Amino acid sequence: MPASRVNPTWFFVATAIASLATVLGPYAIYGLTETGFQLAARYTVRVSFPLFLLAYIARPLAHIWRHNTSRWLLRHRRYLGLSFALAHTVHLGALTAFFVYIGESPSIDTLIGGGGAYLAMFAMAATSNNVSVQKLGTNWHRLHLIGMHYLWFIFAFSYLGRWMGGRGDATDQNLMLVGVIGTTLCLGAMGLRVLAYWKRQTQRQPA
Repeated sequence: MPASRVNPTWFFVATAIASLATVLGPYAIYGLTETGFQLAARYTVRVSFPLFLLAYIARPLAHIWRHNTSRWLLRHRRYLGLSFALAHTVHLGALTAFFVYIGESPSIDTLIGGGGAYLAMFAMAATSNNVSVQKLGTNWHRLHLIGMHYLWFIFAFSYLGRWMGGRGDATDQNLMLVGVIGTTLCLGAMGLRVLAYWKRQTQRQPA
C-alpha cells in the first residue's frame, strides 16, 4: 500500500458508490418489498463496519507494527472516520426506510443505544478538522475517545446478539455466522488497543 497521502475525495467517492450499491442492489433484485428494504439495511452496515474498524485500530496498529501500511492507515485515519460516518448515515436511511415500510418502530433500547451512537458519530464527524482540534483541546480527545469506544460497544453488542440469537434455520445460521465474525473482529480490535496501551505503559517505565 503506498505511503503517500491519498486525495480524500477518493475515500468519499468510493464509500458513496459502495453504500449506494448495497442499497440499490437489493431493491433491484427484490423490488420495494420487505425483503428488499431489510437486505438494504443489513448490507449497508457491512460497508460502514470495516471503515470503522480501520479507523479504530489505526493508531494502536501503527504503535505496535511500524510499517508503511500502518503508517498509511494512521495518516488517513480522519478520512476513514469520515467515510464511515457517510456510510453509516446511508445505513441509517436504509434502516429507517425498512421500519417505515413495515409500519413498526424500533424498540426503546435500540432507539436509545443506537441514537446515542449516531449522536457520537455525528459529533466526531463535525469536529474532525484542525480548527476543532485546536479549539477543543483535551475535550476533543475525550470526545473522540469516548465516542469511538461507545461505537465499538454498540457494534460488539449488536454482533454478539446475532451470534447468540440463532435458532437453527438457514437464515438464522447465516446471521449467526455474521455475528461470530463481527464479534471476533470487535474483540480483536479491542485486544489490539489493549496491547498497544500495555506496550506504551511498559516503555514509560524506568529500566
